[in-house]
Amino acid sequence: MAKNPQDSIANSNVGTRDLYRYSKELNTSYIDVEIDFYRELYNEWDFSPITNRDLDEELFEFLESCVAEINRRHKVSVVFHIPESLKDHEKEEKSIQGFTNYFNYEIRKQNNKIRTTTKNALISGLYGLIFLFAGTWSVRFVDTHENYAYLAFLTEGILIGGWVLVWELVHTIFFESKDLFHQKWVLERLRDAKIEFEYTDKPTSY
Repeated sequence: MAKNPQDSIANSNVGTRDLYRYSKELNTSYIDVEIDFYRELYNEWDFSPITNRDLDEELFEFLESCVAEINRRHKVSVVFHIPESLKDHEKEEKSIQGFTNYFNYEIRKQNNKIRTTTKNALISGLYGLIFLFAGTWSVRFVDTHENYAYLAFLTEGILIGGWVLVWELVHTIFFESKDLFHQKWVLERLRDAKIEFEYTDKPTSY
């Protein structure tokens, strides 16, 4: 798995300026990641072409957490440090394209999730309003009906169910959607981040 220089200070009480290199001239924060091979960037079980491979899961989660921490006003650059003996510009170009393709795919999935969640919430809200209307309408007949206890119990259940369904809509709009759109913003920020490769004299490990 790819390694990152921030591991040693990630749990200390320091600001993001101390965790990530920052260029004031370029207004860019740099996420540094050490790798021993280009293959470490990808899911070890994915053997599709480089431009279509899934990223390594731990690397993906690490990059997500980093961009969420970095100041929103800063540009982001991901810098992979790799032994100079392995330098391969063709692989790097394909990897950069692969990153863009991967995050575009993740964004499409997130958009589908947002649409599905919103649709389900609206349907819940609609059924909730119907239940509330039905429950409110039936209250007027409860007192005069011979099966008073049964109808009162049924009406109360309908009203409670209606409020639960309406709450689902409110929860989605004001709480869940916020998390969904934040995740989409993180993915878009990763897609738009500049990908760079820097070379070290570190010997290749086997």
